[in-house]
Amino acid sequence: MNHEIKLRTYEPGDPSKVCYFQYKLYERQYQFNGYYEQEMLSGMAELYDDLEGSQMWIAELDGKMVGDIAVVRRGKDRAQLRWLGVDMDAQGQGLGNRLLEAALSFCREKGYIHLFLGTLDILKPARHLYAKFGFHRTKSEFYNEWDTNREIYQEIWECELKPQTHGQRA
Repeated sequence: MNHEIKLRTYEPGDPSKVCYFQYKLYERQYQFNGYYEQEMLSGMAELYDDLEGSQMWIAELDGKMVGDIAVVRRGKDRAQLRWLGVDMDAQGQGLGNRLLEAALSFCREKGYIHLFLGTLDILKPARHLYAKFGFHRTKSEFYNEWDTNREIYQEIWECELKPQTHGQRA
């Protein structure tokens, strides 16, 4: 049997599944409360506000969701990366890299130059990945809405993509 993780763009029904996947992932990994799901549900509707300029990718293994990421347009040349998640059993296998690469490739195709994302200081593997892809932290503030048992800081990370031109030197 072929146990290869496949990436695909989202289909109707996926946004609801992603909300549940993310909620269960962060509940299991970090003991987040239900307010995280509320944030996911309210934000997910933004995908439908701009189907041309936004996109989400689903990673599946044998038909089961094991990861996701999305891009939401925030202006002519600006976008937000959202909801990067990798199932705990699939972490450490390069799936986060693949998801980020898909999202950044989409951003380049759409001409987005200014990218930003929100994360938390306790999400160390994700933060490491963001830094590897050229993002840097620009803001940090106390935030414990999803977990009142520890001090957590919400962070904004930003990245400037170089516009692609044919024959451009790396």
